[in-house]
Amino acid sequence: MARMTIQQIADLAGVNKATVSRVINGNSNISEKTRLRVEEIMKKHNYVPNSIARGLAFNKTFTVGFCFDYTDKQAYANPFFYKVLQGIEEIVYNHDYLFLMMSDHDNKKRQSTFERIVVEHRVDGLIIPNTLLNEQNYELLVKHNMPFVVTGENMLPKEGVQWVDIDNVQAGQILSDRLIELGHRNIMIYAGAAAVKRDKFIADRIKGYTNTMMRSKLNVTVIENADVLKTLNRNRLEDEHNDNRHYPDALICCTHEQLFEILDWEYGNPILSELTLATFDNFPMSQYMKYPVHFVEIDLEMMGRQAAQMLFSLMNKDEGIPKSISILTKIGN
Repeated sequence: MARMTIQQIADLAGVNKATVSRVINGNSNISEKTRLRVEEIMKKHNYVPNSIARGLAFNKTFTVGFCFDYTDKQAYANPFFYKVLQGIEEIVYNHDYLFLMMSDHDNKKRQSTFERIVVEHRVDGLIIPNTLLNEQNYELLVKHNMPFVVTGENMLPKEGVQWVDIDNVQAGQILSDRLIELGHRNIMIYAGAAAVKRDKFIADRIKGYTNTMMRSKLNVTVIENADVLKTLNRNRLEDEHNDNRHYPDALICCTHEQLFEILDWEYGNPILSELTLATFDNFPMSQYMKYPVHFVEIDLEMMGRQAAQMLFSLMNKDEGIPKSISILTKIGN
């Protein structure tokens, strides 16, 4: 049986061909009654729009891309990476678009994956992590009029960069507040020096912690490696005048990797029975652990949804698009 055409659908619905095209592309400038009649006929006859013809007609690919940094192995292995993708895909598919995920492979002999996607307009818009937004990629995106949104706070001092990120300062504040509410006063935060320089989100978590501690007139203590706890524990045992006022009663770990390091026998166990632990991101395994772990809930799917929705707004040239969106966090149960 021959495949039905848009013209045949239009004839059956008693409308013109342009009206059927507007229904297919989600145009709101038609009546609800007409839209439902056209959709009913399309469903009855199992009509599926030809995506290639549709793209040629509207000079679009009807595809959104997500390009990640192939060299950032840690981020790619992080399970929270996929939560962001789930949020992106939800919005993309709700708009009846396809979703293309790719890594930025740099081929010395020809264009990188990122360059090919942008230069050849393989997609109508791109979502990229802030690690990929360098000077060269920014100039490429602007030159080829490619709409894009950045996940993670933009650190490149350029105009016209929209980004979505978790409010990590707020996360650091509320997590520190919770520990203070529980009666802790000697609260340390664990963040490696290299990570602070490399990752803006860790620096922001420390900033939130610092703001809360200073507001509460408590000492700010940032440790760079887990061995510090071993030294503190040894000093405490040797201190004849030990009254515990100078030793930590709570520790915030900026990442799960740091938390697991602290939980390891070699590093943390000598004082874990007297040390309240806390970390960022949802930590459902905490309920099964000997030592409870406090955490903040970070809605990474929301981050992905907001990034995708912002991208569609850019692609549609909507007005009033915010420069950035910060996703608030809350204390986990």
